Amino acid sequence: TAQLIDARSDTHIWAQTCDRAVKDVFSLESELAEAIVTQLRSKFSPAEKAAIAYQPTSDLDAFELYTQARDLLATSVVTQGKEKRLQAVQLLEQAIARDPAFLRAYCILVRVNSELYLLGMDHTESRLRRAETALQAAVRLQPDAGETHLASAFLLYCQLNYDAARRELAAAQRALPNEPLAFELAGYIDRRQNRWQDSEHNLRRALELDPRNFYFLLQMSLSYERERRFDEMRVIMDRALAVARERREP
Repeated sequence: TAQLIDARSDTHIWAQTCDRAVKDVFSLESELAEAIVTQLRSKFSPAEKAAIAYQPTSDLDAFELYTQARDLLATSVVTQGKEKRLQAVQLLEQAIARDPAFLRAYCILVRVNSELYLLGMDHTESRLRRAETALQAAVRLQPDAGETHLASAFLLYCQLNYDAARRELAAAQRALPNEPLAFELAGYIDRRQNRWQDSEHNLRRALELDPRNFYFLLQMSLSYERERRFDEMRVIMDRALAVARERREP
């Protein structure tokens, strides 16, 4: 059941219940997206219409593995960071083995391997090579996809090549204007280059798009700490702790 609620007034606008086979999940998502846009009295551009019709994979088992990996990564910033990232790598590699054309799985794999390298959890050349291999596969599949450019930007950032990362990030943001990870990465690059005002702007935009992202909140608090803006840091940390308490595993 899909519902559309006006969050400003808590008014119920529209709902639709569907009963389909699980194999039709991607077509169902597209139909629901079109129905919601109609209710909002908006229209799809040709590019948007193509985007919602896009199926990331035809293998539902591969998609389930990918989803499990994403769930692990969402909590890896709260507990067991290295262990969960390594588990996510295994799941993503299994997804790719089932569907070698699964672009999004390759792109997330680039990021996870890059983070393991950058954060010192596995700061080895072999880990970096694994990230590069995943990126090469993504480039072969869809070199102009926003996800491919974003994955490339993350790898370049982890290699401390900030100028090249910015170029890839600009291409990613043109293709994915509402992707919070693109603004997150821009904020990190700005911060490393002492562009604190730009960094705050980008991290705030990432939080607007994903307001319950623990890692975004944590990074914003670290920026405030560095700038000695302790009152604002306290507010952000309260938000982060509330999210962490909800995500903490029993």
